Amino acid sequence: MLPHPGLARLNKILLFVILLSVILYFGRQFFVLISFAGLLAMLMTPLSNKLESRRISRVFSSIICVLIIVTAFSAVILLLYAQISSIGRELPLILLRYEEIKLDIQFWINDSLGISTQQLQVDSSNAFRNAGSFLTSMVMGTFTFIGSLFLVLVFIFLFLMQRNKYQNFVVMLYPEDKRNEAKEMVDRISIVAQHYLTGRLVAALIMGILFLIGFLIIGLKNAVILSVIVAIMTIIPYVGALIGGLVPFFISIIDGSLDQSIWVIIIILLINVIDHYFIEPYVVGGSVSISPFFTIFVLILGGLIWGLAGIILFLPLSGILKIIFENVQGLQPYASLIGDQSDSLNHQTFWSKYKGRFYRRKKLE
Repeated sequence: MLPHPGLARLNKILLFVILLSVILYFGRQFFVLISFAGLLAMLMTPLSNKLESRRISRVFSSIICVLIIVTAFSAVILLLYAQISSIGRELPLILLRYEEIKLDIQFWINDSLGISTQQLQVDSSNAFRNAGSFLTSMVMGTFTFIGSLFLVLVFIFLFLMQRNKYQNFVVMLYPEDKRNEAKEMVDRISIVAQHYLTGRLVAALIMGILFLIGFLIIGLKNAVILSVIVAIMTIIPYVGALIGGLVPFFISIIDGSLDQSIWVIIIILLINVIDHYFIEPYVVGGSVSISPFFTIFVLILGGLIWGLAGIILFLPLSGILKIIFENVQGLQPYASLIGDQSDSLNHQTFWSKYKGRFYRRKKLE
């Protein structure tokens, strides 16, 4: 008969998980900033190392990495601003079309459900009264976002500047005969974060291009900005493309035709199939090697604790946690529970074949 795994140990683990969840929930504003900064610092570490190998000081290499992040973020903002400006010129026509659709819906509700249009108009007037408070909260939210972004950039710079210090701290927690293994664990954690973030950016780029091609084919107005919005939303694993696809769908209803709206739905569903069966497992999923069940569980848990930031961050953090479990004695069963080796093999096989073909073509040239 197998020995009992120990209720006392299970109770300690459960208590630790509950305590950790409470700490993460109430300290989410701080931990979200630290997590974003840490992952982005890991992403930029190879570039910083390459710059330092060319005799550039760590201060300047860290500044360059931060400037690259700022430039990339600013480019996206400027692209959105330029496209939104073009939409602004068409805004009166869009609002006129919106009013026509709203009146049609009001008449349909009045005829079908017996609700008077006067009540709907009262509700609309109440909404306009609340517009001032909405604008105030939006302005406050903008300032909060800018302040948070500045703190993230500061944390990225500090992490890049003192990355050896944090690595040595983790290594020194282990006995001297285990420090080489601890250093390998830290290196693997950094690689997982780099692979995941790179894969997520590549996936967002692929999805944006696919949506742009589809929207241009059906002649959807403002296809560029709508594709960028959907691409940004794909940062949210699995459901991001569906959520982002709602924006072009509603735009096609207001500023397009019924046939165009149907084609938008077809494009969204088709690209989501490509996302689920190709992009996620081969480009992104294998970089963290998390089982599908645990992936869904982590996304739900992250949304409950940190909201949208948790949905984005909890998956790469789970990959890091899996590596820690694999290298800490007694925690290997939990790593096996979280992990999914088939995804990792598919990911490695796909990229190894791609790189092999690329290098063979390069040699032939």
